[in-house]
Amino acid sequence: MKQYLSIFLLSGAGGWFFSLVHMPLPWTLGPLVTVVIVKICFRRPVYWSMKIRNLAMILLGYVMGSPFTFQTCQHVLAQLPAITVITVLTVVLYLGGGYVTGRYLDMGLATSLLGSMPGGLTQMAMVCEEVEGSDAATVTLMQTVRVLTAVFIVPFLVLHGLADRVDPVNLAAAQFYAGDIPRLLLFASVIAVLIGLMRYFKISSPYLIAPIIGTAGLVLSGVNPPAMPVALVALAQVCVGIRMGMAVEVSSLANWKKVVVMNFISVFLVIVAFLGIDYIMARVSSISFVTAFISTAPGGMTEMGLTALMVHADLSTVIAFQLCRLMFVLLIAIPCMRWWLCRSQKSDPCCRS
Repeated sequence: MKQYLSIFLLSGAGGWFFSLVHMPLPWTLGPLVTVVIVKICFRRPVYWSMKIRNLAMILLGYVMGSPFTFQTCQHVLAQLPAITVITVLTVVLYLGGGYVTGRYLDMGLATSLLGSMPGGLTQMAMVCEEVEGSDAATVTLMQTVRVLTAVFIVPFLVLHGLADRVDPVNLAAAQFYAGDIPRLLLFASVIAVLIGLMRYFKISSPYLIAPIIGTAGLVLSGVNPPAMPVALVALAQVCVGIRMGMAVEVSSLANWKKVVVMNFISVFLVIVAFLGIDYIMARVSSISFVTAFISTAPGGMTEMGLTALMVHADLSTVIAFQLCRLMFVLLIAIPCMRWWLCRSQKSDPCCRS
């Protein structure tokens, strides 16, 4: 408990400092940077329960699902062809960047492709266990760099250059009343059931996707979501940021500096390319440029959703793009890549047992 409290207080201080200097997503990135400094510079172990992070993800998912209405759903359905095209294009661009990085650093094809796939870090690590020739440590580092690059660069560009209006995450600014408890219990019950179902069927990211879907479903059925206090939303961001910082690990790789630099350049170039693609999409569709840019960013759904809230972008479109990409990667791209990598291996059997 003492270790949890100390890292929480340090991370809270980091979030407060990032807030003072007007950094994007201060209550997420501040704790993240603080934990990385503690781990790498001071070489101290960091302990933080996954259960705490999961509870925080549920709250953030609830906040992101609250703005959904029939009008926003109709708008998202109208954009479904564009969402599909952009999703495929995103995967292709990142795999291309990973291939070039792999050739330059002379790493295996399996490692370079798995490390650049815009999917979940956990999912990529699991695939590494099944594919020969892949280096789990390098894949984890590449995935971490990809997420962190997007999480820092995209909000910074949006908040300090692209958006006309920026506010703190304040959808929950209204006070919470005792009369909201019955509705809150209803939302909690539905979300709990969906999480249980997703875990039973082993669907990825249940603690974020289930609250978004459950909350959006109840809102669409006519139930108004109770507001969440701003401090509670910030607390949830701190808890998520701590866990993200714990995922950064470089000590086990001899060439980690080259991997970090090359992967950063690759991800940065893809983000720049999408600036042009998103500009074109904004000109030929009803999606604003800021919404398009956040929607196609390769960061996590949580971070991009929070960024959309801060700049008053179309949150439902952002979530739809991010969710579509996640489902495409998990259900189509990863199985196809795993099959192709296994077939391309010279050894037989191709996959690890």
